Parts: sequence; C-alpha cells; structure tokens
Amino acid sequence: MKKNLSVFIFILLTKSSFSQGGIEHIKTQDYLKYSKNIDCNNQPGDNLTQRICANLAYQKSDSLLVVVYNKLLKETVTPSAKEKIIQLQKEWRALRDKHCSILWESYGTPAGSNASINILNCLTLLTNNRIKELELLLQENL
Repeated sequence: MKKNLSVFIFILLTKSSFSQGGIEHIKTQDYLKYSKNIDCNNQPGDNLTQRICANLAYQKSDSLLVVVYNKLLKETVTPSAKEKIIQLQKEWRALRDKHCSILWESYGTPAGSNASINILNCLTLLTNNRIKELELLLQENL
C-alpha cells in the first residue's frame, strides 16, 4: 500500500511541476463531479469534501499565479530580465514540488486518501506565497 501511495504522489508531483496553467490532471479528477454540492466555506469535514476543497483552492491559486506571472513578464522591459524570470519560475516550481514531497515523507503521512489533501494544501500554500513574491517584483518593476 505504501508503494502504491508513493507512486501516486510521484505522479501527482511530476504532473504538478508543469503547473501554472498546465494542471488539467488536477482539474479533471473524478471526485470533482460532486463539487457543485459542496460549500467549501462550510466544510463538514468528510474526506471527499476536504479533497474537493483542497483541489479547488489549488486551482484558484494556480490561476492567480498565472495572471500575476504573465503580468510580470509583460511589464518586464529587457529580454535578459524576462529570461531570468522564466528560469527562476521553473526552478521555483521544481522546488515547490520537492518541498511538498519532502514534507509528506518527513511527517510520514499515513497511507490513504489524506495524502492527496496534504499535497494539495502544501502546493496551495507555496503557490500563494509565490504570488506574493511575484507581486512584490511587480511593485519594484513599476
């Protein structure tokens, strides 16, 4: 069971490394068909609801990251600065994915469906922090 969970996490993290617009695998999870019946502001605490809300939160933060990142690229004047920002963002995505993977391993998340919730929450937290960092770069760029 632990091996199956490790494979699942590897696949999730590998695909999420292409996030920032490329999260179709996150958006098309079967369990999201129940999202219309869920109020994430008033979660009852069951696993399915938590997973749906974690998924939707990550989608929202990823979408906002795309907007801020594209705005930063658009407002960056020099080609060399744009290249540096693009490279930095690739490195950040890799670091984010490794970070969430290491946290999962460090805390020994038990095998089961909570692992995906924990990974999605980690990805969301780090993505929200990255949005703030890029917004600061935007302010300095103006």
